[in-house]
Amino acid sequence: MRTALVALSLLLLVSTADAAQPQISVGTLFDYMEPGRSQLLKRVRNSGDATAYVRVEITRMHFDGQGGVTETPVDAAALARNEGGASGLIASPSRMIIPAGNGQQATRLVFRGERAQEQYYRVRYVPVVPDAGEFSLDAKQTESYQQGVQAGVNVFTGYGTVVFVPPAATRYDTQLQGPRVSNAGNATVVLDNLRQCNRARPDECSGGVKVHVFPGRQHTLAEEDGFYSRFDLLEGAQRRTIDTRS
Repeated sequence: MRTALVALSLLLLVSTADAAQPQISVGTLFDYMEPGRSQLLKRVRNSGDATAYVRVEITRMHFDGQGGVTETPVDAAALARNEGGASGLIASPSRMIIPAGNGQQATRLVFRGERAQEQYYRVRYVPVVPDAGEFSLDAKQTESYQQGVQAGVNVFTGYGTVVFVPPAATRYDTQLQGPRVSNAGNATVVLDNLRQCNRARPDECSGGVKVHVFPGRQHTLAEEDGFYSRFDLLEGAQRRTIDTRS
């Protein structure tokens, strides 16, 4: 009897592992709206073996002086109606049906309203088990999908990305003073692929990281004795390589 129960448990585990599941990929986790533009395209792919029903949720991020962040919902309905005074980022469409087997669909992230200063938004791509109304499915389609995926567990993996929306009148002013990188402009600059390299063996470097320097903030490069920093400085669409040996 015990052997039969063990065999049944193993069978259930195998069945659970083999259950159809969507698996989405959203590409880069940071997106930057170009100065002078009000929209960008985001592609979402599904490499899983079940159709992905994806809900796009957006909140605005607010940073305090200590680096803490709070989030507030975006009134997507007011933005869609172009109500006076409404401002923020919306996704069109905000619901996506992405076929299995490396299918893909794009959503357009559109900013509406005033852009007096830089703004930041969290965009979450959340796979869900659909209901009949949200994705315009009939009851039979909804039931069929629920039976096909891992019903009762539904551990779908979603992703959150951050979108940087620069002010309408973007101004970059990055100041390099020794190990300090200061941002005196009004839009975030990026230290891309920041590495610490050995002065005696310049090709021997640490793994690269990405650092965002917000307007009015600064970043101090952690340079140890015998090492120097190397990175690409991104100011909007402009890129230049920085080497602190010079």
